[in-house]
Amino acid sequence: MEILAIRFSGMGDIVMLLQTFQKLKQKYANARITLLCDSTNVDIAKNSGGLIDDVVTLNRGVFKAKKFWAILKEITHLITLRKKQFDLIIDFQNFGETALITHFCKAKEKRGAPKKKNKEYAYTTIVPRDESGHRSQFFSRIAGVDDRLDFSKMVLSETAKAYRTLLMAKLDQSKKTIGLNLGSTQESRRWSEKNFAEFGEYYKNDFNVVVFAGKREKQYLDAFSNDVIRVSDVSVDELCGAIGACDYFVSNDTGPMHVAAALGIPTLTFFSTGLDANTGALSAQKVFLCNFNDINALSVQDAIKEFESLLKGVQ
Repeated sequence: MEILAIRFSGMGDIVMLLQTFQKLKQKYANARITLLCDSTNVDIAKNSGGLIDDVVTLNRGVFKAKKFWAILKEITHLITLRKKQFDLIIDFQNFGETALITHFCKAKEKRGAPKKKNKEYAYTTIVPRDESGHRSQFFSRIAGVDDRLDFSKMVLSETAKAYRTLLMAKLDQSKKTIGLNLGSTQESRRWSEKNFAEFGEYYKNDFNVVVFAGKREKQYLDAFSNDVIRVSDVSVDELCGAIGACDYFVSNDTGPMHVAAALGIPTLTFFSTGLDANTGALSAQKVFLCNFNDINALSVQDAIKEFESLLKGVQ
């Protein structure tokens, strides 16, 4: 059973898809899943524990930048897919461009939940857009598998394990480790570096504190004291390994939080737009705070209070 799964964005959504991939492999004997995703997310497949058998990537940035020769190179990836006969294509993105790709590729069945009627041409099976509950459940409905809420699980690749070992060598092994993830897809969804730094200062005597910063957040690392360990300029594979070194993870609502949950790490998440019930960590060991008006109205004391309840629950 050859399955093509299409989901470009983002890291967290692909992690949330893993529980659906597990159900697909249970439903179909000898199922092989090829994931078509953005090139920035290719390393997630390496940490899927074999749920993703192959990856085809598109660098969507070159299309936006209108780089002609780079675009031609990316199109060759689609031509490779076109040459392959799939048994099932599942469009988990349901963009106009993913409808075109689904139509372009060959399969006995093509499933999707298009937002607009004029995109229905691409699919042999139209799935009603029932987005109730958690996003991972919506993914399962599109795939036609059991949509009961389940937890995605990741297994670190060898590269990720090696990076985790390097990071753990820098930690005080007598203490547990808190990871602080500064990043977010939008600035308005980011709890400030000042708040994270104050939170880290509160706990650094009793815990190792590791700060995670993407390219956009590197400028904020100076807010932290020198005895706080920093993780930046790493691949997604290495990021997964670094998260795997943590015992707890404190984060905005973004991809690394979902990685932590899928690795079985208890999480504290800050929300400003989404709801935990819709896009929260797929984990039983989690707490969260939410403010739709201003994420930074969530105080450090609020965060400490929730984190303390997480500690008690885990113990």
